[in-house]
Amino acid sequence: MDSGAPALKGFVDSALVGRLAGRLAAVAPGFDADGFQSTATAGLDDLELKDRIAQIADCLAGHLPSRFPEAVAVVVAAADNPDPPIGGWEAWPLNTFVERHGAAWPEESLDAMERLTRHASSEFAIRPLLERHREATFARLERWVEHPDEAVRRLVSEGTRPLLPWGTRVKALREDPEPGLALISRLIGDPSETVRRSVANHLNDVAKDHPERAVEVARGWMADGSGETAALVSHALRTLVKRGDPGALAVLGFATDAAVEVLEFSCEPTLVAVGGRTTLTARLRSTAAEPCRMVADWVVHYVKASGSTSPKVFKGRVFDLEPGQEVELRRRLSLADMSTRTHHPGVHRVVLQVAGRAVAEVRFELTAGS
Repeated sequence: MDSGAPALKGFVDSALVGRLAGRLAAVAPGFDADGFQSTATAGLDDLELKDRIAQIADCLAGHLPSRFPEAVAVVVAAADNPDPPIGGWEAWPLNTFVERHGAAWPEESLDAMERLTRHASSEFAIRPLLERHREATFARLERWVEHPDEAVRRLVSEGTRPLLPWGTRVKALREDPEPGLALISRLIGDPSETVRRSVANHLNDVAKDHPERAVEVARGWMADGSGETAALVSHALRTLVKRGDPGALAVLGFATDAAVEVLEFSCEPTLVAVGGRTTLTARLRSTAAEPCRMVADWVVHYVKASGSTSPKVFKGRVFDLEPGQEVELRRRLSLADMSTRTHHPGVHRVVLQVAGRAVAEVRFELTAGS
């Protein structure tokens, strides 16, 4: 969760707590704004992102009415107060208050999420209810599929994702994806691109544990025939396409056989310092008897600090080839350190993958530089 927190946690600071205190005092005249600010900001700068959010949420619980129904009514009123409109970062602790303190009150919590998710997604807050009050929560989600607000419809898909990033794992969602699939299958034609993107991410989660089922569902969705659904399915099957899953490739209309001759696969330069670049070039000729659509990816086996390697698949290109036709592929590979990757010296392998199959390999050596 906190891998990206150093850049994000700065949004959750004493100024945010002050704004939140004023917002709560505006709808609850007896609210102790000064006391809340004092406790919520104590040691806040020493905490990471999610810990900051949790501390603010727990301090809210200590300064709101002791019974959750009365407390959450204040929280919702504060979020809905349009003067001024609440920002997403300010709404996150309100959602977390519901997540951490509302599990014993499922109906009241779900009522609150229906309002709060319009300001900042309640996808994390709903997870404890899916664990402890599965039947009641799914009953509400069934109704929300038809909700007029796209943020609530997105919550149906995002909140039930089996592998929701940063979210609490709900074992049942991962073991049995069918209840979630039944919900998102009603959202594939949603007018909101944000909702459709969530549906695609949900099916991509399913594909990681249940690839055959994900392909079966995607095949059924493709029968819709619309361009928007095709784009959704393409995004949903991205992990399986990178793995070279033949079922996923077939659903998307790609060749499942790497019917190509590799005329060239090179890397220049082959000796590179950290921070530099190298260029990958491939020339292919189709050996298929019929026109075909192919997908090519680059798989870079990065050297880790331990000396072992870890593969990273970079999406290459989708192309149509006539029998005997040639195509050239090129990619500039940056070897500069980033927040998500630190480069280590050593020999790196790069595999060219066509139709999910390794067809050629090159190597380059990365040095520490000056």
